[in-house]
Amino acid sequence: MTNPNPAAPPHLQRLVRSLLTVMVGFMLTKGVSLLQTIIIANRFGAGSEYDTFVQGSTLPDYIVRLIGGGALGVAFIPVFSALLNKEDPSSAWTLASQVFNTLMLVAITLSVLVMLTAPWLVETIIAPGMSDSEVRQTAEIMRILSVGTIIFSLSGILSGVLHGHNHFLLPVLAPIFQDLGLLFGVIFFLDPFGIHGLAWGMLLGAVMHFGIQVPGLFMFKFKWYPKLGWQDPQLRHVITLMLPRMLIGVAFLVNLIAINNINSRLGEGAASAFSWGIRFMDIPQALIGTATGIVIFPTLSALNAMGRIEERRAAFAGALRFILFATIPSTAGMILVSYPALRLLFNEWDSAIIFTAIQILSLAIIIQSLHEVLTRSFYAQQDTLRPLIFSVIATGITVITVIVMYQMYRAADPPLWSPLAVGGPALAYVISFMVEVILLAYTLRKRWGDIALPELMQTAFKTLAATAVMVVSVLLADVILDSAGFGTYTRVNILIQLVVKVGVGMLAFLITAWWMDVQELQEARHIWRARRLRLAEEGV
Repeated sequence: MTNPNPAAPPHLQRLVRSLLTVMVGFMLTKGVSLLQTIIIANRFGAGSEYDTFVQGSTLPDYIVRLIGGGALGVAFIPVFSALLNKEDPSSAWTLASQVFNTLMLVAITLSVLVMLTAPWLVETIIAPGMSDSEVRQTAEIMRILSVGTIIFSLSGILSGVLHGHNHFLLPVLAPIFQDLGLLFGVIFFLDPFGIHGLAWGMLLGAVMHFGIQVPGLFMFKFKWYPKLGWQDPQLRHVITLMLPRMLIGVAFLVNLIAINNINSRLGEGAASAFSWGIRFMDIPQALIGTATGIVIFPTLSALNAMGRIEERRAAFAGALRFILFATIPSTAGMILVSYPALRLLFNEWDSAIIFTAIQILSLAIIIQSLHEVLTRSFYAQQDTLRPLIFSVIATGITVITVIVMYQMYRAADPPLWSPLAVGGPALAYVISFMVEVILLAYTLRKRWGDIALPELMQTAFKTLAATAVMVVSVLLADVILDSAGFGTYTRVNILIQLVVKVGVGMLAFLITAWWMDVQELQEARHIWRARRLRLAEEGV
């Protein structure tokens, strides 16, 4: 018998279905994003014009993440979910309305401030190494994107409401529609507006991101109240939880500003190379880490609120095991196949500097994915203070790292594709998450007493072994392809290399993991068999 309360903690099969829904949605999003990438790469490559878009989008993008993304989700969802599980929908909708109205005021205020100060921000803080014309263009792009921050921030509360009901389909469709809006801009706005067309496409994507989630509000009988309610203790509790998370966002924004500041000093293409590296790294990281974090967070919040500690620990450990099993081979695979893939989109020089960034940023696939679940484990307990402290520590280490790497670059004066050049900001980005993951895991283990560390280590060891077999298989396939005449970088040869290497690597990894009896594969088989039996019993 199913639980009629959609906000209640789901059983394992429903959790897996939700994860698959989010992952498939992210796959579609990345598919649309790939079309954008092909067009943008052919048009702008890793040059100064795309540098201005990268620098101009940094601040608006992280304002959205600051107030309409992570901060809102970790503060709002636990309180909203707890009210729903206490069967108090009136208080839940009152809280949602108050958060929505407050966010609208905050987003409008921040956006107007950014619009007014855009040239000064670019010239003195974000990209002081740019020319006057580049500063002007960057500021124009920043102003366009600042309008989108208002829409995205309000769309974040819609996602939070739907996630609180364990509904993930519409929030997953939202980024797909967002990317469709950007794709429309890439196809139709670039010729008349140039690089500004990307900004107008992103603004269209923001409107579509918001609009696709509105039907979900009617599904759950959303009620909006035109009041701020700043004296409401529930709203104050959300704000209390939200402020430390917002400061975490500020700390990470400091990281990015420091990285972009240095990139603007390295020369033309450095900011673009870092941005492209993040863009490619984000494909597997979003599919695995972000998807897992989104799905597991409402469950962890509900289990914590209901005092079901053992179930919370099991859900947490299962999420981390899945991340290790999926991200370790993904990291190795990205390093193995990214250079030929880049040659499909970029010239030899651009491919070289982007590949350097990707080699280092690939490590963030594992580390950032673990970070997604570890931070949410604290937020599920409504603890946003300790992650803030750890983020500040990581920010200090990151800024020191990027400055030291830049001084080493100036002393050695290597080419831009050197690890001391574009590799420096990439390394600082990875170190930021690595420091936080270590501190979060250590603290959580002390707090809970047990985070299933032996099981996690066993999964990591077996996955590393299977990944080693995968790497050897791909390298052997590369030698065979080269001897067969497919080693030159023509478009046809590259496509053949990618298909063969990816196919051989995946097959070698899965066979080895199956032979080593990796728990995640066995659990997937049991869930699949249980689903088939259930469908057979129902006559489907």
